[in-house]
Amino acid sequence: MRFRLLLPLPLLALAACKVGPDYQRPQSAMAADWLEPASTAPVSADWWRQFGDAQLTALVERALASSPDIRQAKARIAEARAMREAAQGGRMPLVTMTRDTSLNRISENGQFPASQIPGFDPEFPLIDSGFDANWEMDTWGRASREVERARAMEQAAEWARRDAVVSLTAEVARTYVDFRLAQEQLAAARTEQDAAAKLAELADMRARAGEGSRLEAEQATAQREVSSAALAQAEADVAASAYRLAALVGTPPEQLVPGLLASSGPVPTAPDTVASGIRSDLLERRPDIRRAEMELAAATAGIGVAKADLYPRFTLQGSIGLQAQSPDDLLTGESLRYLAGGFFRWPLFNFGRVRAQIRAADAKADGAAAAYEAAIAKALAESEGAANRFAASARSGSNAATSLQREDQAFTLARLLFGKGETNRLQLEQARLRLAQSQRQEAQARAGKAGAAIALYKALGGAWQGEGEGK
Repeated sequence: MRFRLLLPLPLLALAACKVGPDYQRPQSAMAADWLEPASTAPVSADWWRQFGDAQLTALVERALASSPDIRQAKARIAEARAMREAAQGGRMPLVTMTRDTSLNRISENGQFPASQIPGFDPEFPLIDSGFDANWEMDTWGRASREVERARAMEQAAEWARRDAVVSLTAEVARTYVDFRLAQEQLAAARTEQDAAAKLAELADMRARAGEGSRLEAEQATAQREVSSAALAQAEADVAASAYRLAALVGTPPEQLVPGLLASSGPVPTAPDTVASGIRSDLLERRPDIRRAEMELAAATAGIGVAKADLYPRFTLQGSIGLQAQSPDDLLTGESLRYLAGGFFRWPLFNFGRVRAQIRAADAKADGAAAAYEAAIAKALAESEGAANRFAASARSGSNAATSLQREDQAFTLARLLFGKGETNRLQLEQARLRLAQSQRQEAQARAGKAGAAIALYKALGGAWQGEGEGK
């Protein structure tokens, strides 16, 4: 009796063992300081509010609430969570309730000599009701590693959702900037087209009167056609960007596009500075890095799962119930039946399949480690590059604004001189055309700065913290 009680103790000790490596985050050799000039203030979570555009904020919030991409990511989290709960349940005993009613007949000519037993009826009913229990002991930590892997995959799914949030907010903001830019470009294109048409008319009149060359008239006519084509393209750009916004938000176009087209406004003004935080915080803030890390953790746990197959698996089983031929006899003590025992399984000859699976798990972990390192390198390159482009866009925007100011002053002067009769209509329309072209360039520069700011916010991993963590 003492021996039977002590026999499971070594098995319980084995249950505390876990084969395979424990996950540890790889060390990163990234430098502490940014290469590009950057503010180390905390990164803004709801960064789109920095643009001061109420419609942009409304579109982003609407997209976060209804985008199919976010719903898909949430569904993957629910799936991964269920898989983790299933893995945790695998560590517990499995208890099954059974109820079986059958009519049986034993062959009189078979191995059991039913016909030779006096009074034995070879045909009889049988009622069986009870409970079966089965528990595989977690020797070598196989089930524990399964839970670790499932938990890591659940966390990877959550980081994938946060990555989708970052990408979605940036794409909505970028498309909204394109929409407002297209509207400004359309207004400037209309002015250009009108000025080019009048210049072509004036050049033709001068050529007919012998005051100008036919070459100048033909060049002015060609410029008018170019302006007309640009006008048509600007109109198409406005509609196309509105439809893209509807797709990003996840709503039918008829529910969003008419309202967008009826609205008007300038390109959102980007902030002059973007807080970049501490460089090493990218490891914690970038969802794609965290997702790659969790996938590495899952692959590491998978090595332990594969290695556990090298060793025996111990299972305890038991069954208790009542069995009788008549319902009246089912609840009597004589109908009690039970079974208790255990067994183990050990694949002695598997022709190298287990070790091949271990090598495959090792290779998968090596690939996940490389993917993690690649995610870090990508994040650093994107962040530094985005910071560089943002700084360059600020300089470009300043130059474009100065050029626009000078062209506006030139047009004001041309109009004043035309009113005094000191210049002709041709010079006035030329000044108006140059002003419209400068307005288009300045709008492009403002949109470029806004786009660069959005790209920097995205590279820094902003947006998902506003949902709770890191807020």
